[in-house]
Amino acid sequence: MFMRLVQLKVRPHSISQMKSSYEKEIVPELEKVDGCRFASLAQNATQPDEFISLTLWESPDAADRYVRDGTYARLLDKVTAYFATATEWKVQLTADQTLEYVETVEEPEVKAYHVSSIPQLSPPAENPETLYVRVLSLRFKSGKMDEFKRIYQSKILPLLQITKGCRYACLTENANDEDEAISMTIWNSKSDADEYELNGTFFSLLHDVGYLLSELYQWKMALGREPGRKTVSSEDLSVKGFSVVTGRSFI
Repeated sequence: MFMRLVQLKVRPHSISQMKSSYEKEIVPELEKVDGCRFASLAQNATQPDEFISLTLWESPDAADRYVRDGTYARLLDKVTAYFATATEWKVQLTADQTLEYVETVEEPEVKAYHVSSIPQLSPPAENPETLYVRVLSLRFKSGKMDEFKRIYQSKILPLLQITKGCRYACLTENANDEDEAISMTIWNSKSDADEYELNGTFFSLLHDVGYLLSELYQWKMALGREPGRKTVSSEDLSVKGFSVVTGRSFI
C-alpha cells in the first residue's frame, strides 16, 4: 500500500466551495482511478484555511500512473481557483519598464509514503464528519527503522486495535528517506483521540520506543509548512487537530 499526502492552503472565502468540490467532484473521480483505494479531505481545527488530502494506493506504480497520465493535474485544476495566494510576492518589469507585483498561487506540497502496516478499515461511521486524524512523524537513528517496525507490529498496532474509538491505524515509510516514518490513526471523534493521550497510553508507548528516535514531531493531520516553524523534538511536542471533512473507502 502507498500513501500520498497533499497539503493545501485555501482562500478563506473559498473554503465552502473547496469542501463541496472535493466531495462532489474529486472523490468520485478518484474512485474511478485504477489502484486508488481511499480518499479523504481533512481541515485544520484551528486554522480552517489549511487542508490535507490523503489518498491510499495499492502500489507506488498506481500512484505514479495517476500523476504521469495527467489525472492528478486535471483534478488539481478543478480546485486551483480556491487556493490561497502565496505569502511572498513576485516582482517583475512590465513592457514599459514599470514594476508590477504579481500574486502567486501556492502550489500544494505532496509527500509520498510506503504503507508497511495496514489493518482493514472499520465499517463506515454513521457520521463521518466526526472522524479525527492523528499523525505522528518519526525520525529514527540510523539503522533503527526495522526494530521499530517489529515493535509496531507486535505491540503498538494490537493495542491501538483494542483502544476505544480507534478505527484505523497504519505505519508508513517515507519513499525518499529510509529513516523517516509516519504513524497515522483515525478516530471516531476528537474526544476519543484526546482520551488516548490523557489516559497515558500514548506516552507509555512513546517511552518504550524513545531510544530508537532522533526526532519526533506530532501533528493531527498537519504537515508543518507554517512559516518559521522550528524543528520539534520528543521533548517539545506541537499538536494540531484536523477533522475529516469528507472521505470514502474504495475497497
